[in-house]
Amino acid sequence: MKKAKLYGKIVLCFLLALVISLPLASCKKEESNGTDGETPTITTADISGMDFTFTDRDRDASYNENSATVITFSDSGSTVSGSGAAADGNDVTVTAAGTYLVSGSAADAVLTVDAGDNDKIQLVLCGLSLTCTDGPALYIRGGDKIFLTLAGDSVNILSDGASYTLTDGDSTLDAAFFSRADLTINGSGSLTVNGNCKHGIVSKDDFVMTGGVLTVMAANVALNGKDCVKIGGGTLTLTAGSDGIRSDNTDDGTRGFVYLSDGNLTITAEHDGIQAQTVLKIDGGTIGITSGGGSVNASTSSSGGSNPMWGNWGSSSSSAGTSESAKGLKADSDIFITGGTITVDSSDDSIHSNTNVEITGGVLTLISGDDGIHANTALAVMNGSVTVTKSYEGLEASELLIAGGTISVVASDDGLNAAGGVDSSSTASGGRPGAGAFSSSTGKITISGGTLLVNAAGDGIDSNGTITVTGGTTLVAGPTNSGNAAFDFDGSATVSGGILMALGSSGMAQGFTTAENQGAILVTFSTQSANTALSLCDEDGRVLVSFTPSKAYASAVITAPGIEKGEKYSVVAGGTVADTDAMGFAKDTTLEGGNTLKTLEMSSLIYGSSSGMGGGMPGRK
Repeated sequence: MKKAKLYGKIVLCFLLALVISLPLASCKKEESNGTDGETPTITTADISGMDFTFTDRDRDASYNENSATVITFSDSGSTVSGSGAAADGNDVTVTAAGTYLVSGSAADAVLTVDAGDNDKIQLVLCGLSLTCTDGPALYIRGGDKIFLTLAGDSVNILSDGASYTLTDGDSTLDAAFFSRADLTINGSGSLTVNGNCKHGIVSKDDFVMTGGVLTVMAANVALNGKDCVKIGGGTLTLTAGSDGIRSDNTDDGTRGFVYLSDGNLTITAEHDGIQAQTVLKIDGGTIGITSGGGSVNASTSSSGGSNPMWGNWGSSSSSAGTSESAKGLKADSDIFITGGTITVDSSDDSIHSNTNVEITGGVLTLISGDDGIHANTALAVMNGSVTVTKSYEGLEASELLIAGGTISVVASDDGLNAAGGVDSSSTASGGRPGAGAFSSSTGKITISGGTLLVNAAGDGIDSNGTITVTGGTTLVAGPTNSGNAAFDFDGSATVSGGILMALGSSGMAQGFTTAENQGAILVTFSTQSANTALSLCDEDGRVLVSFTPSKAYASAVITAPGIEKGEKYSVVAGGTVADTDAMGFAKDTTLEGGNTLKTLEMSSLIYGSSSGMGGGMPGRK
C-alpha cells in the first residue's frame, strides 16, 4: 500500500476518534498559530448564549452633581437633600430611578435601594464609611440595574457585623454588600468591603466591574455573582476564607460564568481562587492567585487514615477532609484563556476544568501542589506561554493537544499525562489525593507545534493510549530512576514531523512504533552526567539536533527531519555545541569534541526496540 494512502487513513481514523471521544455541546475548529504540523480539532462548550460584553453605561462613570440627590450619613441622624430617597434615623432608603451622591459616616446604619423593576440607579460614593452590625451595610433590594460609581479620589468603606442571621423573602442576606439586582462598579475611587460575618459582596444577578479600586476581605467568599462575574477594568484585591471569586448559577447553562478581559486582580483564598459553575473565560488582565496557602501546602493524606485532605491549607477546621478544594482557576465546564498575565500558586491544581481547557494566548506561570493544569476531557495549548515551575503532574487530561506556544513543565511525577476517565481525587499509593485517579487505559497525546520543555521525575511524556507527533519541538529531561521513562505509552507512538528528544533512564525506555516522513531512534548507553549535551550527527559530522538536559540520562528517543532510511548517524555525548539556546537545544549546527556513544544505520525509519538494546524494530519502510 502506498504511503500517502495509508497515512491518509491513519489521519482520518485519528480525527474520527478525536471527535467521538469529546461529546460536548458544539464543535469548534481551532486556527493554526504558526504550528508545524496539522492543528487538531477539539469539541468545546457552546458559549454563544453567554454575554461577555460591557455596555457603554457599564464603563461610563460620569454623573451630574447639580441634578443628583444628596445623601449624607451621620451617627446623629442621616439626611437626604432631593427626591427619590428618605432617611429614617441613621438609615436611608432609595426608592426611585436617579443619581444619588452618598457620603458621610455611621457606625450602625444601612443604605437600602428598593426601587422598581425598570429603575436604573446610580449610587456615587463620595467618601462613605458605613457599618451595619446586624446585616448588610449596603442592600440592593430591588431595581433594574445598579451602577455604583466610585468618585475620583474618594475612599469608601462598607462593613457588616461579626455575627447575624437575616433573611428577606427567599434571600439570606449574608454579605456586607448584598444585591438582588444587576450590579456594576465603575469610577476611579476606592471601596473597601469587610465581610466580617460571611461574604464580602454578593449579587444574585450579574456582577460587573470596569473601574475603581476594590478591596474585599471576607470570612467566606469575597465576591459572588450568581449569574455571572465580568471584570473589564479596575484593581481588585480579594482575601477570602473560602473562594475569591465565584459564580454559581446551576439553573441556566448560559449563566454561572466568570469573564475577565482587563484589570489587575490579586486574590488570596483559602479555597479556590476563581470558581465558575459553567465557563471561565480570560481574555486579558493581570491576575495573581494564591489558593490554599500555596504550593507549599501540597496535597497529602490524613494521618494514617483513608480520608484525604488537601494539606494544612485552611485556617478553618472545616477545610480538611471535606469536598472543598484549593484550586487556582476552576470551572465545572470549559476554561478558555486567550490573553492576560496569570500567576497562580496553589495547594491544589493551578488550573482545573471538569471538561476542557483551551489556551490560545496569554502568559501563565503556575506553581502547584498538585497538577499544573488538569482537564477531565481535553487540554489544548494552541499559543501563548505556559510555565509550570512546580507540580505533581504538569499537564493532565484524557486528551492532550499541543499545537503551539511555549511550554515549560517541572513535575515531581509525570510531565504530560494522558489517561481516560475522570480525576476523582482518589488516594493513590503514597497517600496523595488525586494521584493516579484516572481510571481508564485510554488516553491521547498529540503534538503538532509549539515548543515544549519537560523536566519530570516520573514519566516525561506518558499516555495510557497513544502518542502522535506531527510538528513542534519537544525536549524531555526525564527520570533518573529505572521505574519510569522519558517517553511512555501503552498503545502506540507515531511520528510524521517535528523534533523530539526525550532523555532519561534506560530501564523502561520506549521509542516510536511508527514513523512517516522522517526516522525515529531509540538508543541506550552508559549513564551520562547532568548538563552533558547529547547530539545526533550525520556522516559528515553535522549536528541535526542536540539537547543538554539538567539531569543524568542513559537513554534517548530522537526524531527530527533529516533522519532518513539508509543513512548513518552517530550519537555523541559532550563536546561544545554551537548556537545552543536557553533550553539547551540546538539544531543544524556544529560540534567540537565529544564522545561517540553509538553509531547506527537506519535500515528502516525506526531504529531501536523498547528494550533499549538497539537494532531494527519493525516499522514504516
